[in-house]
Amino acid sequence: MIGRWLLDFWRGYVVVTLRGERIPELLNRATAQGILFWEIKQVGENVYRLRMHREDVKELRSLLSKTRTRIHFERKLGMPFLAWRAWRRKFFVAGALTFLVGLYALTSFVWEVQVVGDLKEVQEERILQAASEIGIRRGILIGKLPDTDILQNRLLDKVPELVWNGIQIQGTKITIQVVERVPGVQEPSNQPQNIVATKQGVIKQIQAHRGVAAVKRETFVKPGQVLISGALIDGKTNVHAAGIVKAAVWYTSKLTVPLNTTRQAYTGEAVEKHFLTFFGHPVQIWGYGKIPYEKTEEIEQDKVLKIGDFVFPIQYRHTTYREVNEEKVTLTQEQAEKEALRLARIDLQGKIGEDGTFTTQKVLRSTIKDGNLEVEVFSEVLENIGKPQGYASAPTPEK
Repeated sequence: MIGRWLLDFWRGYVVVTLRGERIPELLNRATAQGILFWEIKQVGENVYRLRMHREDVKELRSLLSKTRTRIHFERKLGMPFLAWRAWRRKFFVAGALTFLVGLYALTSFVWEVQVVGDLKEVQEERILQAASEIGIRRGILIGKLPDTDILQNRLLDKVPELVWNGIQIQGTKITIQVVERVPGVQEPSNQPQNIVATKQGVIKQIQAHRGVAAVKRETFVKPGQVLISGALIDGKTNVHAAGIVKAAVWYTSKLTVPLNTTRQAYTGEAVEKHFLTFFGHPVQIWGYGKIPYEKTEEIEQDKVLKIGDFVFPIQYRHTTYREVNEEKVTLTQEQAEKEALRLARIDLQGKIGEDGTFTTQKVLRSTIKDGNLEVEVFSEVLENIGKPQGYASAPTPEK
């Protein structure tokens, strides 16, 4: 069945409608002359629809006039007709073929490198730089890259702060998944070390992964005090102490909050523009015209074009320009104090790290002066205060 269809497609065939009172006679006489018909259907009174080969149409025309039958060509199918249409549109076909060849060539290169993982100590730029040094960078031919196992080992050598990485090649995109070493859980070392306090505070949690806890919970400690000792209880063995020690630490922040300020508010008006991004260069395809607003907020949404795991080096970008107006706002003292608490949290977050959490926060005092609110904020934070410190001889753990 498939072989017959392929043969008919290669020879070319037409779907025709015949109208006349002597169509059965026409079909019989044509069949006797060797003309082949198939899928013959009567679709009305003295109306038939059928299929026949392209080269038999000429022989059929003499019988049409003899039997006073009209013919209407519904469809022309098969390779000869496709070739004729392609020739008539040769420039379009050539352009399409050139585009496909170019697209195939472009998809043989890496056009995007992405790092995925919860990074705290290692900067993403450092991983991308290390990846570039081992060959993972934009514009490199994918076929020239070594196996992913080899690349993963080379990346670990370049960035020893990573405990694991996985490299996936998806079309023109390479994704590098990374896992950092857990702070305090490091590779064993022969060098004795203690974990000491970096700040004063009250111990709330202590986990000695290696070594002996030198302080207890609810103990007040000062900077430099030993928290986890590398000297074991036997007094003879020294280890590379490791662990996590969290303490309640106190901060006092002084801030000035303007009582009269301006803020941006959406008006509800917006315009949209649509782009196709080729290798990082956007080309606008819809939403032409100037943005009619004096002040706007730009919101971009990118969508990767892919089929399964194959990622094309083209992205669709939808950009919304929302109109905003500036409004004058006068804060009450209570609102300004809340703003001061928020600003204090933002300022301290960089000091305590992502693992730090706020347990208490309050305003100690506030004074209105020259249109501003001068605020003093107290914050209690639970954070890791331990850091490693090596030593030559093991001291006796504190009791």
